Order: sequence, then structure tokens, then C-alpha cells
Amino acid sequence: MKVFFSILSFLLPLTGIKEKPRTIYNHFVTDKMQVALTFDDGPSNESTPKVLEILKEKNIKATFFILGENIKKNSEQLKNIVKDGHQIGLHSYTHPNFHQLSAKEIRDELKKNQEEIASYINFKPTIVRPPYGIITNNFLSVATEMNLTIFTWTIDTLDWKSGNNCDCIVSNGLKKLNKGSIILMHDKSKNHLNSIKALPRLIDKIKELGYEFVTLKSEKVNQNEGL
Repeated sequence: MKVFFSILSFLLPLTGIKEKPRTIYNHFVTDKMQVALTFDDGPSNESTPKVLEILKEKNIKATFFILGENIKKNSEQLKNIVKDGHQIGLHSYTHPNFHQLSAKEIRDELKKNQEEIASYINFKPTIVRPPYGIITNNFLSVATEMNLTIFTWTIDTLDWKSGNNCDCIVSNGLKKLNKGSIILMHDKSKNHLNSIKALPRLIDKIKELGYEFVTLKSEKVNQNEGL
């Protein structure tokens, strides 16, 4: 079976991009009961070990979009993510609003992010999720130049939002769940205690519905797509 990714329903008018612009994936299309669990803003010595422990207990793999400025003080967690077989992606260096940045500034953010990751795990990620999911022409141009594949999400659990308790996060994670959903969570946030509490429950609920978890570049998702 060949699996195709779905294109985000909009693309900004592109000017000054000489190459074919990168596709934006907000979910993947499959006839199998598969979803992808993703985490933003880590690594964190406080939260990431607990997330990894839960993922190991549940025997699933996830995709982590890494924030460059968090790596130095939490480098062992980055190594542990890779050691446990999870996927790594870029999430910028300082988590800026790309609406406010030039192409050069965005390029600097992503290259610094990529190089910082590579300095610890000897691998340069080729997938990216922009901070806040913000897509701009400058970002698309840089992603095309750097040959990066762009992923946003289908479902935002809002686990980062203060006041959202465990039940709320689980409920958000199940809304509109479907084949090919990309689920957004965080392994570093002000609401990390509730996020960690919700994670095993959400995984169990999704499994009970008959879904399996895949990463965004696993063989199960990425057959013959060249991503």
C-alpha cells in the first residue's frame, strides 16, 4: 500500500521562490488506523524523562520537534530521545514569531537549531515545525532552500495552556481523531504536570479506538514518498 501525505488547505502567495515550494503537511492519508504523536519545545530535564518513560511503557514511538536553546542544559534528554528510537525535528532556536522575522533571520534560527542538534547526536533533522505553526513566505522560502519537510498538526491538545486539566487535555486529543491525525503535545510547558498526567490516558484511549502510533518518517507512513 502506498501512503500519501495531505497538503494543508492553504498556501500563501509565493514570491521570490525560484524552486518548487515545500509542501505543508497537517496530516497524512492512510487507509490504516494510524496516528502520529508529536511533542514540541523540549528537551527538558524535568518533563522529557517522564514522557519517554510513558512512551516506553506504552511501546510507541513519537516525533519530537526540538527547540535549540533548550538543548545545552538538557542535552542528555536529546540523546535519550534518539536512543529510544524516536524521531527528531526542528522547531527553531528561540521560538520566535516568524511573522516578525526576515528570511535571513529565519534561516539563522533554523540552521542554528539544526547545527546545535547535530553537535550532540551527529544528525541533522530534515523535518521542521515552525513555532506557533506560523507559515510565512519567508519561512517557505528558507524551508525550500534547506530542503526541509514542513509538518503542522491536525489536533492541538492545548496541553500547554494553564488551567487545562488532565480530562480537558485528553478530551482535546480525541476531538476529530481520524486516520492520519497528527497530534500536538509538549514536553516542556508551564502546564507540564497536567500534560504528563494526561499522556498515558490519551494513549490508552486512542489504542482502545483501534489506532496504532507511527512517526512522521516511519516506513509505515513514508513508503515511496521521498520525504
